[in-house]
Amino acid sequence: MSDQHATEVISCTQLGKRYRLYHRPSDRLLDSLYARWQRLLGRRSRNSTREFRALDNVSFSLAHGEAMAIIGRNGSGKSTLLQLIAGTLDPTEGSIQVNGRVCAMLELGVGFNPEFNGVENARLYALMLGIPHSVIEERLPAILAFAEIGEFALQPVKNYSSGMYVRLAFAVIAHADPEVLIVDEALSVGDAAFQAKCMFWLRNFQKAGGSLLFVSHDIAAVRAICHRALYLEQGRVKAEGPTGEVTDLYLHDIHQSQNSALVPRPAILNQVTPPCEQGDEAFRLRSNAFEQRWIDKRQGTGDSRIRLVELLTPNGEPIGACAFNAEAIVRIHVECMKTAQVSVNYKIRDRHLVSVVGADFLISGHPLLEMRPGELHCIEYRTRLPLMNGDYSLRLSVTEPIEKHAQAVFHDIIEVALSFKVLPAEQGWIYTMAYLPNTVSVQPQGCGSVPIPPNTRKNPDYHA
Repeated sequence: MSDQHATEVISCTQLGKRYRLYHRPSDRLLDSLYARWQRLLGRRSRNSTREFRALDNVSFSLAHGEAMAIIGRNGSGKSTLLQLIAGTLDPTEGSIQVNGRVCAMLELGVGFNPEFNGVENARLYALMLGIPHSVIEERLPAILAFAEIGEFALQPVKNYSSGMYVRLAFAVIAHADPEVLIVDEALSVGDAAFQAKCMFWLRNFQKAGGSLLFVSHDIAAVRAICHRALYLEQGRVKAEGPTGEVTDLYLHDIHQSQNSALVPRPAILNQVTPPCEQGDEAFRLRSNAFEQRWIDKRQGTGDSRIRLVELLTPNGEPIGACAFNAEAIVRIHVECMKTAQVSVNYKIRDRHLVSVVGADFLISGHPLLEMRPGELHCIEYRTRLPLMNGDYSLRLSVTEPIEKHAQAVFHDIIEVALSFKVLPAEQGWIYTMAYLPNTVSVQPQGCGSVPIPPNTRKNPDYHA
């Protein structure tokens, strides 16, 4: 076995999963009887059903210690793929090789008996995962403490909320010593505090060399956790690679679909459109170069178009690398193709393409831009860059809000429009992605006190 295969914990080759679809339940029985009768007569059986391919020719591998995301729209085959890997489904074609103890959270409450209480279900679920009985009893107090379900541990799980189901299931898995963990959207139903605890556990699991397959529609979580991503569309692999690139393609498709629903006409952004004749010759040259660079890497309706972006110092000098907390100007040149009211937006993203900071007209309290065909506008955001040292990029977009902060038509989006670097801070190491200014006050004990508001003095639920 090669070194590459020796480090693979999951290897899937040309996986396929097909289902037969019947119009009526009785058709299933009749089809089975007819097929048996035809085999007895030595004839080829007639297939009177419709075939549905949930997965088609899916191949990928997961290395030891790697975290991989499976993304795609509902019905794309994500859950089917995970069930094949977990062994709860058999493939119609292809092969799967799994090395190591696999623990899976695929569906809410799978493995739980609704009539049993939490303690009994924890024992049963742990046995299903292959944990010896003696080890289960030793770890049971820690499992219940992690789950934080309190007195409900002795109540039937049929009385549990969805969040309590997840707490108990994840607590058992966290104490099952998994080598490969498969999680399918289950954590999304937990409360914020428990999600944070699970994310902390997942990071420690990865540091210890554990391998993770993670399905989620939360792209921020996917980018924060996973090294690579597999994008499924209608049961086939559409893309595989670094998480940032694959999730950008996924969001590109989502935006295009949203635009098609809101504005039912073809997008024009992948066609070269000559720049507006306004501006000097130097601007036109830079705009043309920008246009050619991003012609195949943008999305939207094309009703307005980003012609150029600049990251500048207050003196107008281009920024390639800057000091921590440096003043900066994000200058975006936008040309209008249609009469509309738009917001011109930017996000600063880290090397994993996780958004760190950003702004738009709505959050900044600026009126929407009233644009008319043929106009060229220069938008400037003046800000600071109080960021951890490292590599960053600008994501730009022009949107036409339909519902404030909830829905918009995307005129133009460029995912990685400009890259820059932030140098280490002279004040000391920054341990967070961004630093916000704070006012610090220190008072000796007894020399001053912070009064408790009168309406909270006798409130037993008040916590200072």
